[in-house]
Amino acid sequence: MKNTGIVNIKGKDYQTVALRVQKLREQHPNWSLTSEILFRDADCVVVKSIIADETGRIIATGHAEEYRNASQINSTSALENAETSAHGRSLAAAGLGGMEFASANEVENAIHQQSPKKVQINSYVKKIKESANVEELKENFKEAFGAAQSDAGAIAAITVAKDKRKLELAA
Repeated sequence: MKNTGIVNIKGKDYQTVALRVQKLREQHPNWSLTSEILFRDADCVVVKSIIADETGRIIATGHAEEYRNASQINSTSALENAETSAHGRSLAAAGLGGMEFASANEVENAIHQQSPKKVQINSYVKKIKESANVEELKENFKEAFGAAQSDAGAIAAITVAKDKRKLELAA
């Protein structure tokens, strides 16, 4: 299968950053696409992308922030991912890539990281709400808490559900 640079995500086509860079080079061979690391430490990377014309006039900029603990890929490649995302945003600001500022990779990663976890947490909340007794509630909460890991929003949702069900069972 030929790589077209178009990725279909949930019925919508997104152009990859690589395709948009190619289009920039074809349409504006004298323009530059550069990046600047604005911040970098053991946890986080912030990158700025700049598109400038042949006179140095800035046409567009884009920024991206990546956290090393956000995914397995970011644990080793947060800088590269931040740079790619920043380029995608500056290319979109320059009119390359339609009206989408999120790159295909960003959309795919966001869907992968958020949707399944939200659905999973919602199923745990449901189990907690349906607990038949205090022992079952404790087991369901323990399981849900382990799945939530360090997600503060998920922990809050399961804790609220647990506290509410505990009161209902005590009544």
